[in-house]
Amino acid sequence: MKKGKVKANGQTLFWESHGEGAPLVLVMGIGYDATLWGLYQVSFFSERFQTIVFDNRDVGRSSRATEGYTIADMADDVAGLLDGLGIERAHLLGISMGGMICQEFAIRHPHRLNKLVLTGTGAAPARAKFDPISIWSFVKTHDPEGITFAAQQFLWLFSESFRRNHQAVDQTLQMLASNPNPVSADAYRRQAEAYVKHDALDRLGEVTAPTMVIAGEQDRLTPPWITREVADAIPNARFQLVEGDGSSHVLPLERPDDFNRAVLAFLEGQDE
Repeated sequence: MKKGKVKANGQTLFWESHGEGAPLVLVMGIGYDATLWGLYQVSFFSERFQTIVFDNRDVGRSSRATEGYTIADMADDVAGLLDGLGIERAHLLGISMGGMICQEFAIRHPHRLNKLVLTGTGAAPARAKFDPISIWSFVKTHDPEGITFAAQQFLWLFSESFRRNHQAVDQTLQMLASNPNPVSADAYRRQAEAYVKHDALDRLGEVTAPTMVIAGEQDRLTPPWITREVADAIPNARFQLVEGDGSSHVLPLERPDDFNRAVLAFLEGQDE
């Protein structure tokens, strides 16, 4: 493993690189750092790819912003990260807000993208009058102990079967609480504002990279019809629905084997 920090688009981004091969960049969702990718994805994909994970601006070991920003700004951060690592082109895999960042990257930097994988992501939260992320941001600001905020996260992100497994929930809570670089309320608010203002739906026709969109049947935050909307808007995109127990918003965590195999088959062209 290699790790470091690079100056990118006015930010300082922490990164890790694992394995060798074609570059694959994993882009995390709102409020979380790259740690979660390390649970099930890094060891799997680094056997075949140079697997790069990083902390988005405002989270983890990357720099804190001093003012508001957009999802497009965060996409330009990814381009700056590639510049800093001397990488011309890469595959991108994004979850939730990370998928929104990847959408903007695909539109803004098409010449730098090989294949694109999106999961648990919408393209137009700005079109809704209300969004759960706005509620989470309010709770984050007014919940110093973090219990209500955690409850909101688990209700929307994880499956019912997972939430009924008290040991698994407690272990996950402990893991999240042990993060030495928790996201602050101000940083979360800035990311939430970028999230709820995102609208790329009418521009997804500009995406030229081969694309796969993976949805969880039981995803509450971005139900399958929303992810299907994304796939339908991207020319020739493939849509794959994961069904059954654990098919939640966080497929990479609850169904890692199914998720990883689907992504690998797409990236290596095994499903063509």
